[in-house]
Amino acid sequence: MISIINEYENCGFCQIEFEFKGKKAIVILPNDNNKNGKAILKTEYFGAFPELQMEFVKHGYTLLFLENRNRWGTDSELDDQYEFIKFVSQELDLEPKVVTIGMSCGGLISVKLCAKYPDVVKGLYLDAPVMNFLSCPAKFSNAPEVTDGMWDEFERAYGLTKKDLLTYREHPMDKVDILIKNNKPVYMVYGDSDLCVPYDENGIVLEKAYKKANVPLVVEVKKGIGHHPHGPSSFIDVIEFFEKN
Repeated sequence: MISIINEYENCGFCQIEFEFKGKKAIVILPNDNNKNGKAILKTEYFGAFPELQMEFVKHGYTLLFLENRNRWGTDSELDDQYEFIKFVSQELDLEPKVVTIGMSCGGLISVKLCAKYPDVVKGLYLDAPVMNFLSCPAKFSNAPEVTDGMWDEFERAYGLTKKDLLTYREHPMDKVDILIKNNKPVYMVYGDSDLCVPYDENGIVLEKAYKKANVPLVVEVKKGIGHHPHGPSSFIDVIEFFEKN
């Protein structure tokens, strides 16, 4: 059973906090008369740009979040996310597949989670997703806003050098074929002035592959916008996309 540490009202919804595998877990429940049995998973940065996730809750979705010990999608973190989804889905009688909301590094977590465990992911909302570690955090090319601290984090998480990355074949972009094979719909948003996770080094890989394979995809470009702020132009369009696909 879920062991409740703290429960309170948040924007009119019930928020539950508990511990799962030694990590902070958050579940936000929609109003009882509006529950649809579906769930979304915010994969990282729970409190950042929350408007889309809360719009899903308003439409009856249950919001899930499990903190990460690192934001780079290492296997142990993906395994914990998988077990968390399975646990909460069973405890709350939710559908077994979630829509992930992945912003920046949260996008790479979404992609790698779906590739490793496609049985728990229905579709992916990706917002300026990190797809290519050579771009971010290694900054081999045109990502001037990537900081040295980001690389230090990654190196600690993976134990790889920049030289190792040249022959590394487990980037998020290397997982796109698995998403395509499993026909996972993607709604992707990016800013055309992003200097931290440049789209032409990251998200474009997924866009090209998805269009070639004719898998459900929406790509929204935000003119003159950098890495922030995250979020689509229409929350309703995102929700309707995943309702239809």
